[in-house]
Amino acid sequence: MGIALILPIYTRVKVMQGICLDCGMSLSENTRYCPKCDNALDLQHDGSTITVDIAHDGERVREALRKMQSEIDLARKDVATYIRLVVGSGLIRDEVLLALRDLKFRGDVKDFDLEYTNAGAVLVRLK
Repeated sequence: MGIALILPIYTRVKVMQGICLDCGMSLSENTRYCPKCDNALDLQHDGSTITVDIAHDGERVREALRKMQSEIDLARKDVATYIRLVVGSGLIRDEVLLALRDLKFRGDVKDFDLEYTNAGAVLVRLK
């Protein structure tokens, strides 16, 4: 019989940190309320807009919708107020508008609308 040698494997774990925009306290990613000033962190924003193209890399409708959802999820954790989705003018745009209507109904996004000057982009208000 042989003896098995078990060696520990060390991995680096990247811990995301955020900052409370009101008091400046550093916080872990999973913190929902600032322990110092009691502000709701998911409601804080800096008024910025994130732009993401989900339709011009050869995506199919399903891939574009999956990409949209993951980008919205990431943006909601950030301090941006809006996310601008570049969707083109075809079937992907139509499906994105339907999906956004559902997200608005569920309360995951506050509002959305096609851009006034570019019908191939949708501006989504997150906070």
